[in-house]
Amino acid sequence: MDSALSRLLLDLSGLSGDQIEDLGRRKYAELYLSQGKEYGVHRTHDGEIVFFWENRFDHAFFTTSDRRCHQDRKDIIDPERVARVGWIGPLLRGEIPGSACWTIDQQDPGQRNPKRLYLIDSERYVIWLKRRNAGGWAFSSAYTALYTELHNYTRYGRRLCRF
Repeated sequence: MDSALSRLLLDLSGLSGDQIEDLGRRKYAELYLSQGKEYGVHRTHDGEIVFFWENRFDHAFFTTSDRRCHQDRKDIIDPERVARVGWIGPLLRGEIPGSACWTIDQQDPGQRNPKRLYLIDSERYVIWLKRRNAGGWAFSSAYTALYTELHNYTRYGRRLCRF
């Protein structure tokens, strides 16, 4: 792991699930909710606006307790996601060497707007942004993906740039 990335990791050792969630919420608000408690506005590497919403924390930093039967259920805090909350801003700004930005076409014909995928290949770390109808992007989620998932994500996309 790159030393700049390791310095951005939160140390969660010895913390309970509730303590990890509390720390994650505080850090997310501190780093990304610049307009009070409900939202924050930031810029991507190419100057696009990206909105962070307070209510996205649960979607972005929780995972399922039962991958086999309930893959889409988000019912427990994911310490790995919380530990990497500090990676989101630098990755979106293009400050992480070995990372890339992709535009991903929707596989579902009912969804016309593309998504943006920011990716650190060596860490398998991804950030998803969704196009907003009002313009700009909205932060959706950030997590470590499996290699097979990365392949599936990028096969429907086009790399915009490498950093």
